[in-house]
Amino acid sequence: MNVVTPIGQFAARRDVAMDGEHPQVIVADIAGRPRGPARIITVANEKGGVGKSTLAFHLAVALADTGHKVLAVDLDRRQQSLSRALMARGGTAKRLGARLPLPRHLLLQQHSGAHLCQELARAGWDCDYVVIDAAGHDSPIARRAIALADMLVSPVNCSFVDLELLGRFHPVTHKLTGPGCFSVTVAELRAARAEAGMAPLDWLVLLNRKRRETSHNQSRIESALRRLSQRMDFRLGSGLYERVAYRELVLLGLTHLDLHRIPDLGRIKAAAAGEVMQLLDDLDIGQELNGLLSSAGVEQLNPAYSSHLG
Repeated sequence: MNVVTPIGQFAARRDVAMDGEHPQVIVADIAGRPRGPARIITVANEKGGVGKSTLAFHLAVALADTGHKVLAVDLDRRQQSLSRALMARGGTAKRLGARLPLPRHLLLQQHSGAHLCQELARAGWDCDYVVIDAAGHDSPIARRAIALADMLVSPVNCSFVDLELLGRFHPVTHKLTGPGCFSVTVAELRAARAEAGMAPLDWLVLLNRKRRETSHNQSRIESALRRLSQRMDFRLGSGLYERVAYRELVLLGLTHLDLHRIPDLGRIKAAAAGEVMQLLDDLDIGQELNGLLSSAGVEQLNPAYSSHLG
């Protein structure tokens, strides 16, 4: 009989738990260091190719668009996807003479807890939010970014391969049989944070790159995520649908929320802009939505529209 491991027993599952460093060591490395007053949102998942950088980019820009001071931190020294998108944004704003909200951004060159906290305190000293984009694999710096966060955002693709990092499923029955390696990492860091007296970590998981037409596979994935959310103690968000326009605009450092400022570039798609706004709503940053939606020419979110999105 398949037995699901309770979340309280994750620490004992050393076959899937963190290797090399004890979670208490990770938390101790960052707990006493200055980090500034900003709310930290870390976008992380050990699975690559799930849209973390695109999500982090849209999140940082949307927060800046609501008038917040935002620092975006790229932990991926190799691909630098978030850094390149934000650099392109600055270049596009200059070439087109457009007044675009520009988050501050930095690429973390030295991967240590001390340097990460130092940069957060230095560059984000007056920021309201810090958005950290972690690379798509396990690493000491990614664990520290999770341990530092007020909120963890983890996008996943519509695939049981992606879900394996959150939970293990029977290949035939799709019954949940145990935690995935990433869930164990988060659970251990949460426990270590609690022991250190830190605030609870809010975890939001998003089914990303969804398709408009509902498929049997997508329905099974959504059902599996609902079961996982109860076992692994995370909230479910709407995520972004698969759109060519997202990829095309990111090359210019733009989002759909920018198009009302650059009318010659293209017409704003209300559904796409609404998805970005729904992301802020999922993050419980809903009080600033109405003004931004109105300025972007998008109807305010309502329960029926939110249901349609997710």
